[in-house]
Amino acid sequence: MDPTFLLTPIILISVVIFIAWPLIQEGEANLCQEESQLVSAIAEKEAVLMGLKDLEMDFRMGKLSEEDYQNSREELETRALQAIEHVESLEKKKK
Repeated sequence: MDPTFLLTPIILISVVIFIAWPLIQEGEANLCQEESQLVSAIAEKEAVLMGLKDLEMDFRMGKLSEEDYQNSREELETRALQAIEHVESLEKKKK
């Protein structure tokens, strides 16, 4: 049996793996980065929504004036909408 008959497929498979390996690794890195962005966006959304709840409680307890409450509430609502939209856009990209 000719040894080149056995070596040729092994060399060919090795070359294909060598060429394809960086592409496989890049795809995995992109998935990890997308997951990380989604987790961060969800955490931001949850933090802003918790901030709104805390703001409401502080106002009800008399710790804030009406004006401070309204200003802070508008700012937090804007941030909450942005965070929700960001999470939704990342979830759509994931699908």
